[in-house]
Amino acid sequence: MKKDFLTAIIVITITFSNILLGQDDSPITLRIPSGIDVELSGEVEMELVDVEGKGGAGNRETFLKKIETRSPYTRIDKAVLDFKVIYSPTISYRFSLRFNDNGAYADKHYLLYKNNDLRLEIGKNRPAVALKRATEAYPLIGTAYWKGRQYHADLSRTSGIFNYGASLALKRPLNYDDAAEDKSFRMLVYGDSEKVDGQTYEMGLRAGMELGVMRFKGWYYTGKLIDDEDWKKRLHYDFDYYATVEPDTVLSKDANIDHSWFGFRGEINVVNSLFRAEAIGSVDGFLKRGGFYFEGSSNVQKNLLLLARYGELRIDPGGSDFFPMLKDPQTWDRKLLTLASIYNLTDYAKLKVEYYFLDEVTGDTQEIADDEGRELQDKVKDNQLLVQFELNF
Repeated sequence: MKKDFLTAIIVITITFSNILLGQDDSPITLRIPSGIDVELSGEVEMELVDVEGKGGAGNRETFLKKIETRSPYTRIDKAVLDFKVIYSPTISYRFSLRFNDNGAYADKHYLLYKNNDLRLEIGKNRPAVALKRATEAYPLIGTAYWKGRQYHADLSRTSGIFNYGASLALKRPLNYDDAAEDKSFRMLVYGDSEKVDGQTYEMGLRAGMELGVMRFKGWYYTGKLIDDEDWKKRLHYDFDYYATVEPDTVLSKDANIDHSWFGFRGEINVVNSLFRAEAIGSVDGFLKRGGFYFEGSSNVQKNLLLLARYGELRIDPGGSDFFPMLKDPQTWDRKLLTLASIYNLTDYAKLKVEYYFLDEVTGDTQEIADDEGRELQDKVKDNQLLVQFELNF
């Protein structure tokens, strides 16, 4: 471990030395004895996070559900070192090492074959429908559905104005992640692929087209829930109302293990501005979820990008089987308005200022609060401010 850490430090030092010397703007390339080129790049994010409301014991609310930290705090959100191992003009292997407070790990790694309009990717990466976002925050449905990494074989092709693709992946387990920066009220997501017993597969198809300044894409993924990890550990244990549609005593051979998610995205790029809308729905056993967002961003100056995004994520949209419960944040319906400004200090440095207006339906009512002799908790005061300094190399 110490040797690996020392190697990483040496590589990072060499990289930053080349950048600071400003010899050129091309990727930093190392030629190893075998004759293979290795390109290096990376990113470091340092940020301040402030959740609305005063911190300290004297300002603690009597809510059953409390914010983890209301006082402003700073942190290194992540440090990433990206490697691109180039074997030929068409074949490369790419992997990312990610460092945070919990240690270091391989974040993404995949073999890429790219020849003209044909692209084949084998390894661990986000689903091919995922976006490279400008803001630190993801849309709610982005966090829920395409943020998590998966092991897959993904094939895509472009033909004229059309593009299409297919993938076969190990299904990502149901898990929990943050709606924004605070980790107090986590929501249900498709997490990162991991080693689990009862693993299943997921197949996906997608198609899109480009018409001048407009882009459209649609997709459909389907598979089966992971035995025990999904239908038992998450749906039955973590959703009290699930037992009303499927008894908790159900055996795996009799459980509903249907799984699918599907979506559509449209974009228009005009006059230095991008307008985007996206909607996604999913079915996991008897649990349905769905959501959408729309956003607009504009380069108002050469180095300044302004963005506004509004989105929602709903549990059991239009249904009557599942209801939000105060003690279980994964059952809450959510809304998120994001306002952001991103200023490019240099080609390698950005300053991001983002504010998140959050709204959750906790399921609490005055009648329940009165019965339990406490205050009503139908609203959570958890708007958040993020100020981030991002360095790229």
